[in-house]
Amino acid sequence: MDAHSTGLELILNAAEGVLQIAVTDNERLLCAQEWRRAERATEILAPALRDICAALDVRLADFRRIACVRGPGSFTGIRLVLTTAAALRRTGHARLAGLDYMQALATSAVLRRGLLYGAPLWVLTHARRNQVHCQPFVAYGPQIPAQPLEAVELCPPDEALRRIAARPGYVCGSGLIRNAALFTPARTGSGPAEAAEACVMPELTNPDIPALCLLARHGDYFPQDLEPVYVRSCDAVDNLPQLAGRQGLDGGEAVSALDGLLTRAPKSEI
Repeated sequence: MDAHSTGLELILNAAEGVLQIAVTDNERLLCAQEWRRAERATEILAPALRDICAALDVRLADFRRIACVRGPGSFTGIRLVLTTAAALRRTGHARLAGLDYMQALATSAVLRRGLLYGAPLWVLTHARRNQVHCQPFVAYGPQIPAQPLEAVELCPPDEALRRIAARPGYVCGSGLIRNAALFTPARTGSGPAEAAEACVMPELTNPDIPALCLLARHGDYFPQDLEPVYVRSCDAVDNLPQLAGRQGLDGGEAVSALDGLLTRAPKSEI
């Protein structure tokens, strides 16, 4: 390994539907796995990492960089990869970088379509019923990740469609499939009737490995844990007063207790 090598790098994503694991060495892809069993990702990740390390004859402590998709997306999937990365940081000398899920999808669209600088993109992912994560991007060519034009927002699908109609471009993400009645193309290769100039890509619902590797290559790495990006509030938190009431507890007291737990500073790194 030369002085300028990035060394062994682990890339993890479980933000939406698929557990993705990639290993690179000085940006050369050594291994890539995709597990389409989101409900079993917690069971799969640790054994998969063990088997990958055995096959590559490396140790978990050998990873110098770990890049994790930190959201927005599945709360469980995000926590899984961020917690795994935090544990590995404590057992080795890896630095961590947080990757953006929406940017990974936009970059996948750029690479799939060979989009050049200036091409507009939209990413819509399912958030909850009648809600999508919506964010516009612009392509910077195949060597640089797509760049966001605005922060990601939570909005109804019909509002996202109005935004796309005002600035047509390539559109991808699970929000298309989950709201197919709105986003079905009016004709082959076009957008829906209300945004016919757009080009929808309903087949692109998860990031491609090359896009994740590109984001990891451009990531900012630090010797500290990563904060998740959730965007929307947790259903369990929203429903806490009702859930507490079913257990014979006071809803207001339960909310106050949770606020105290979430704001309490950790007493140690372990």
